[in-house]
Amino acid sequence: MMRKIIISVSIATFSITTSVAQSFTAIYNFNDVTNSSGLIDPTPVPLATGVAFGGFSATGASANSNAGTRFSFTNWPIGATTGNDMYSSLTGAINTSEYYEVTVGPENGYTLDLTDISFSVQRSGTGVRTYIVRSSVDGFSANLSASIDPVNAKLNIETGNVLFINLDATTTSQNGSKITLGGVNFTTVSAPVTFRFYGYNSEGSAGTFSIDNVTFTGTANAIVTAIINSALIETLKIYPNPSVNGIFTIDPGNASENTMVTVYNIIGKIVLTKEIDVTTENMIDLSNEANGTYFITIKNDRSTFTRKVIINK
Repeated sequence: MMRKIIISVSIATFSITTSVAQSFTAIYNFNDVTNSSGLIDPTPVPLATGVAFGGFSATGASANSNAGTRFSFTNWPIGATTGNDMYSSLTGAINTSEYYEVTVGPENGYTLDLTDISFSVQRSGTGVRTYIVRSSVDGFSANLSASIDPVNAKLNIETGNVLFINLDATTTSQNGSKITLGGVNFTTVSAPVTFRFYGYNSEGSAGTFSIDNVTFTGTANAIVTAIINSALIETLKIYPNPSVNGIFTIDPGNASENTMVTVYNIIGKIVLTKEIDVTTENMIDLSNEANGTYFITIKNDRSTFTRKVIINK
């Protein structure tokens, strides 16, 4: 744990700034998934100080998982042939409308350094042979850096950070899929980031793509600034949450200066930006947005925090 304290004194103010870095390892185990639980993982999300974890969802796949206690769906793009283990023989490509998705962001008063994602993968006898991971930081345009760690002879990395199940006969769960994050896009993260897992090159429409024990590692960095006689932005409150009509109220509490509000949807796209007057309650109108999870980031010169809200009309 790292702690940094800076104290400055002048005639008008006395301020203390503290920065605390806390490592985290968070696992999505899908324990509550069943073959009737739908497209959203009902399992409680992992918890870690300073990190807001969203729930996993499936888009464009079958209506339900075909197995329990893991995220396993059918209806993935076809492009592999049963019994053929040559990567060069694959003819399929990702369908950008079919994926698993999860969003991770900082809680109020924190930034994140995201290090890596690791997970296990499993396929049925006609399931996917290739899979990739992308993120919202570039609009899901590039495959994230992939490796096999620990080494697993049944998995391989192909050109372009494509993960490949080497053997058609492999239908058991395989460990070792790892996505390395870090760098400028995943260091000092101050807004939510969405990750998508795409499976493709299945051997039939009933073939499965299953992920399990998806593990995020990184560091949550808490930065708290206190200034005597100047109320903190953390006194702000947002309600109701969930909202049944998409309208939220921001109560300024004891805040004493104007503040910028930015609202992100689940894929990290900005849907609203507004400066609020902290002398009165403010309405945030998201009534035109779809049901789901959103992240409201509130920032002034002294502090920033992000809070997860839900629209459930």
